[in-house]
Amino acid sequence: MGLARFLYDNLITAATMISVSSLRAGMVTAALKNGTGSAVLTPSGDFSGAEDLEYTVEINSIAGGAEVGQATFKWSDRGGSWDSTGVATAAAATLLNNGVYIAFTTGMGADFVVGDRWHFKGINLFNAERLIDLDRDSRYRSAELEAPNTITIDLGAAQEIEALVIFDHNFTSAATLLLEADDADTFDTDGGSPQLSEAVTWASETILHYLSAATTRQHWRLSVTDAANPDGYIEIGELYLGSYLELSKNFRYDNSEETTFLMETNQTPYGVERDRFYNTQLVFSLDFGMISSADVTALKALISAIVSRSAGTVKPFFFNRDPDVTGDFWLVKIASLPFNNQFMGRYETTLSLKEVVRSV
Repeated sequence: MGLARFLYDNLITAATMISVSSLRAGMVTAALKNGTGSAVLTPSGDFSGAEDLEYTVEINSIAGGAEVGQATFKWSDRGGSWDSTGVATAAAATLLNNGVYIAFTTGMGADFVVGDRWHFKGINLFNAERLIDLDRDSRYRSAELEAPNTITIDLGAAQEIEALVIFDHNFTSAATLLLEADDADTFDTDGGSPQLSEAVTWASETILHYLSAATTRQHWRLSVTDAANPDGYIEIGELYLGSYLELSKNFRYDNSEETTFLMETNQTPYGVERDRFYNTQLVFSLDFGMISSADVTALKALISAIVSRSAGTVKPFFFNRDPDVTGDFWLVKIASLPFNNQFMGRYETTLSLKEVVRSV
């Protein structure tokens, strides 16, 4: 049995780092207006952004006139700086980005007043942002099956990768998976081929792949060929590229694993109980004895990485009980991490972990 591993430092930190070859289109919401001009703004299109975005459109000039076709606007898809300014208002649909269009309809009186502002959102329940949100009830989903479907990651700089996680996927056993890495985004540095190319072994629902050797590259690509998938698309809940923490000693042999039943019980006045079962959930209690101060420091670094006081969150992470058995693998939350100083720089601790479950 190998030493347990904890995977908590996903180097894919933003949806903007992810490009997908196929994406199920999202939608745009109706616009909310602040202003006194009479014109109406109508958003439209199939939203294709990698993450949900809030758009702001503001009239910035009526020097050429206050009517549709005369005034100009500026717009932003994230707030802060404006993506573009001085854009002509038009009755015909005008493309902003990500498949989002806007059109103006004239009203009674002056169509625009400088400062008229509209807000609306581009929303996609299946976009690339879902790959890294650590929510098991959300998914990335392609629009179609390709040969192959690809997910490309730009880490921004060369960074070392030791492990790949593909969690809550819908791949069939006939799928072929390939992980590639390169210094160039064209993946052709090595004589027209990627500098790294490794086949990834399929497993049902969750896949944990340790690279044959730690590899430092900026550009990574996962290719999935699953032409016979009956769903007609590929789907992934979580995607992880990063390292893992392995302590110098393993947990004690007498660790515990408990299956808890998530259910509600209603009792009639006669004492008859009727149960409504929802799910099962694993709870782990891992006792580590005689670990070093370096291990303590590493565990504290894990805690620092997953908690945020400003956001009020504690992120789950991946737990592989035995790296020789990649199926012994879960997304978990930690409840507490006590340390007892035994002697001469040796410590003991108990890791209490609870499986993160999903609704469907």
